[in-house]
Amino acid sequence: MQTLSIDISGRIDPERVSILSNIQEVAIGLDIRFFVVGAFARDVIFEHMHRIPAPRITGDIDIGVEVANWAEFQLLTRTLIDRGILRATKLPHRFIGDASVTIVDIIPFGEISGEGKRISWPPDHDTIMNMLGFEEAYQSAMKVHLSSEPPLDILVPSIPALALMKIISWADAYPRRERDAQDLLFILENYDATGIEAKLYESHSVMLIDEEFDSRLAAIRLLGQDIAVMSSPETVKTVENILIRETDADQGFKMLADMTKRDMPRGTRFETVWRLLDKLRQGIHEGQTVGQGKKTGFTSPSRP
Repeated sequence: MQTLSIDISGRIDPERVSILSNIQEVAIGLDIRFFVVGAFARDVIFEHMHRIPAPRITGDIDIGVEVANWAEFQLLTRTLIDRGILRATKLPHRFIGDASVTIVDIIPFGEISGEGKRISWPPDHDTIMNMLGFEEAYQSAMKVHLSSEPPLDILVPSIPALALMKIISWADAYPRRERDAQDLLFILENYDATGIEAKLYESHSVMLIDEEFDSRLAAIRLLGQDIAVMSSPETVKTVENILIRETDADQGFKMLADMTKRDMPRGTRFETVWRLLDKLRQGIHEGQTVGQGKKTGFTSPSRP
């Protein structure tokens, strides 16, 4: 977890600052750790930190809370409701700001998900969610200063963690989460503009040469390596298998179809996006070697 705070105070609307500040106060009182995820995290990172316009601005807030069991989760949500911070909806994870129309989704992770890294929502337990990647995302989160008045620091996933969560969420809920595929494409198309290009020239010049100085492709490979390094063996294998499948013509290109929904099938855009996704897969494969300890000087391996 990064301890250095990134200051974007004044860029987030007061309504969401107020809701997050109130949630943080309750969570601290209950000794529950949380971080923001989803499209709001994407907007914080790209729109507000790097000034890269997001494809759509969300008014919602998604939060991951680290809890041991459903009793802890329900204590948190019940306290938020009792204090007039949030109102319940028909969905067990969805709430609405009591004094606003802001939607707040609260997703539990951690010990509650067990060894299988899955949660099933009470009371019927017929809604199952894959929480793989949440722990890694929380552990690698960065602190962002959202507001000075009221003072508010919030944990936000790193870009590799955000990409990781988008891949798993898309695969877990297909075909209902095409926006996750589109958000992943947005990350791939813009990662080189987040300051990573300087890192490429400073310490990954061999990769740049390998990609004929195409900084976008080199950045995506580095993104994949960082995903692999931050992930558990189970998580990285799951993500790699998803990308192997989704870049294989025999498997139907479902993720690519969601990414290029508005483009002609198999056209130039489709081929370009396939290449970006394949570079991410390549980087994740390379990163497994890096993650095993070969972190001194990058040497470009041949394509697996």
